[in-house]
Amino acid sequence: MTRTAKEIGEERDFSRRVEYAGPQDEVGQLASTFNAMLTRLQDAFQKVGHSSQIQRDFVADVSHELRTPLTTLRGNLGLLRRKPSDEEQTDILNDMVDESDRLIRLVNDLLLLARADAGRGLAKESVDVSSLLEEVVRQTRLLDPQRTIQLEGADQLHVMGDRDALKQVLIIALDNALKHSSGAIEVTSKKLGRQVEIRVQDHGDGIPPERLEHVFDRFYRGDDSASIPGFGLGLSIAKTLTERLGGEIQMQSEVGRGSTLILRLPMVG
Repeated sequence: MTRTAKEIGEERDFSRRVEYAGPQDEVGQLASTFNAMLTRLQDAFQKVGHSSQIQRDFVADVSHELRTPLTTLRGNLGLLRRKPSDEEQTDILNDMVDESDRLIRLVNDLLLLARADAGRGLAKESVDVSSLLEEVVRQTRLLDPQRTIQLEGADQLHVMGDRDALKQVLIIALDNALKHSSGAIEVTSKKLGRQVEIRVQDHGDGIPPERLEHVFDRFYRGDDSASIPGFGLGLSIAKTLTERLGGEIQMQSEVGRGSTLILRLPMVG
């Protein structure tokens, strides 16, 4: 037992166990207790390692997303120092405004994600889902008047949660549908047992199965998303907020037929 403990301390190998085949006397009980402690240490060590890797990946992803707009801004500043013509200067300044806006959107998304992760400040109140859906759909129609957004649902649907957080989830859901399709968007709500189910359906290209499992990953963008604005944070934020509200979220999709984002939240009462 002493040798095993020493080897574990030197090698940090918490998968090691004390091999003991003797009677279950005090020594046997000590060996069992020691092995149980090693199991807990191994589990804790693996969780810490996984968490650290997630943090490293997150920092790397953020750094990658920041690098492009910052590099563009720096390059344009260099061009301005060369005193370009008025026409060139206008183009350069427009590019700089676009990249600055891109940076602001990224920072805002990161702040929203951090708040969602922390789970602080989420109210617990009765939220009128029907009224909130009407509000979000109306605001979305104003932003894109050419698109058809159909809203159908039962009245008097209430969930317990934070109205602002749920509104953010719905905004993300509609924004995602608009970005990935050009046709009509259908928004429906209904009672499902003791839950309220909300569906946001588009009729775009759909998502292949190998990509579908990653749509809620942070910074994940499909191979065909290069022309679509965003950082791959929206659905991740929606998932985190939905879970903080005590609900669940999933994406269903079929290639060539479109995708449906499904939210289920606990009803009031």
